[in-house]
Amino acid sequence: MTRLARQTLIVIYEARFPNTPTWTPGPLIFQHRHVRSTTQARSDYYSAKAARILYGTADQPRRWHNPATHTTGDITITGVELLRATDQPDAPGLIAIHLRPRPGTLIELLRSLAGRRDAPPPGFDPQDLLDGQAKVESGGRPFTVSFITPAGQGLPRLYRHPRYWRWPAPSQWLWAMASRTTHTDYPPDPKNLEPADADVIRLSIDWHAVVLRDAMAVTGLRPDQGAGDTFFGYADLYLRSIYLDAILLGILQNQALTQLEARMTTALDSSMATTMTHLEREVSTFRHQLWSQHLTPRRAPNQLLAAYQREHALRERFEQILTEISDYNRLTRDDETQRVNSAVVLFTLVTVPAGIALALLQVLETQDPRLITTIIATCLILTALLLRTRSARLALHALRRRFTP
Repeated sequence: MTRLARQTLIVIYEARFPNTPTWTPGPLIFQHRHVRSTTQARSDYYSAKAARILYGTADQPRRWHNPATHTTGDITITGVELLRATDQPDAPGLIAIHLRPRPGTLIELLRSLAGRRDAPPPGFDPQDLLDGQAKVESGGRPFTVSFITPAGQGLPRLYRHPRYWRWPAPSQWLWAMASRTTHTDYPPDPKNLEPADADVIRLSIDWHAVVLRDAMAVTGLRPDQGAGDTFFGYADLYLRSIYLDAILLGILQNQALTQLEARMTTALDSSMATTMTHLEREVSTFRHQLWSQHLTPRRAPNQLLAAYQREHALRERFEQILTEISDYNRLTRDDETQRVNSAVVLFTLVTVPAGIALALLQVLETQDPRLITTIIATCLILTALLLRTRSARLALHALRRRFTP
């Protein structure tokens, strides 16, 4: 597995930001020939909404980076990026660690990051690379973005069993990197080896990509000429900048939707009116700040984001949240209508007998205490009888629920 001309790996962790990072604002800057992936260049590439999410503004940046390079074991760290979702205290966000593994170790490193059985530790601790700027969320598996190109003799085959002879080597690498598995972890079914056309993102005739649940894999389809290969030099730059940003946006959307779903599960544990106000505000904020399906007039980033959204069912989950909020709104309206009707029923049952008694006393114009007492007693008895009817009991029960914590 040493016939690789180029290896790029980016590991993305979910994190929390207790304070505003102090690293250099903006994303990591990569350069190939005359092209530099500066904040301004990326902002011009994306829509204003997407750029604001990914980079923030000059006064309120969302992105910071540390370009320091160092080697640990078989891995060379080439830079770390931070992306904070909001400016709130303890805000969620992402950490993107750019690294280059030693030739021949990429698949094993991906297996380690995925937590496969018998896989060794990755060889680095992401928390050690942050200098206290953020705190990595525990328990989750990182998302990986990997890119390889073949040397002159082409890519080696990863699955050598005869039943996989019809499976091209580039497709084998796409599957292995995107699933972060080997034949031992998960032997693919020979009857279903080639991904469907909708699953393969054909960036050009020279490189293809696949996005699965926890990884994006990109493979060059022709030999890489090394430092003198103009196309793959630009491809590597695009992957680590604008294409990575499309995936980062998808992960932020996934984070926010997961939080909204958690809020929905506890929606009925508190006051319905208060809950609905908060939920609608959060959904509105998500829709206007994070939710996007069209990033740029260019095709590739939109395809990458759509593939990530499809793998995590983001569109369906968002529609489900909107449906549930609509149901909660209907329940809220029904409860409010029931409370109003109950109050009207009780008011009527109490005031009608009293009104009859007052009218009767006014008509009789009597000063006899016994007659007055008899009329008042009759009014109270009638009111008590009316309050024992089924309609009155239902109204009392509805109002009791309204005022009972």
